[in-house]
Amino acid sequence: MKLFMKYPIKIACSLLLTLCFAGCVSKKDKTVNSETATPLDNLETGFITPPDTIQTSVYWYWISDHISKEGVIKDLKAMKSVGINRAFIGNIGINDIPYGKVKLFSDEWWDILQTALKTATELDIEIGIFNSPGWSQSGGPWVKPSQAMRYLNSSETVLQGPLKANVTLPQPDKEFQDIKVLAFKAPKDYQNNIVDGKP
Repeated sequence: MKLFMKYPIKIACSLLLTLCFAGCVSKKDKTVNSETATPLDNLETGFITPPDTIQTSVYWYWISDHISKEGVIKDLKAMKSVGINRAFIGNIGINDIPYGKVKLFSDEWWDILQTALKTATELDIEIGIFNSPGWSQSGGPWVKPSQAMRYLNSSETVLQGPLKANVTLPQPDKEFQDIKVLAFKAPKDYQNNIVDGKP
């Protein structure tokens, strides 16, 4: 552990070079004799041709209803070719990408999902599916805006006391719901910038 803390860049660079070297050797050029193989040979071979015992998993995002039977088949074959044998399907909507024609839970969507599961079974790839659409598996048309996940935001008003005050606190943005008002005695250097302390 001491060695790693002292030389993290050297070790990281060595590992990176090992990975790059392993990725640059083609499968047909690399044959390893199991009797004379060194640990480095075994490491290199494992990167080029991962054994089926290695579980390599990915999130497989189906973005903004842009899916097709041909697309899922190609995706799964590409995954298999690089040693990925487990994928978790997440239906994700991205505001910047116009939505496609295959609506979530439509007959066509279910047909494409069935094709994906059948193809994955043939390729020996495990499939998991998010329990609902949206980031963090919690979105969907059944969630009203008032129930949706939101960012926690804040505003502040600094008062010089002692005094009794009746003030309206500024709202940080227009879509705002009060959660809590906190009042505390601020330290003397409360509004100083951390840069002023020349850390």
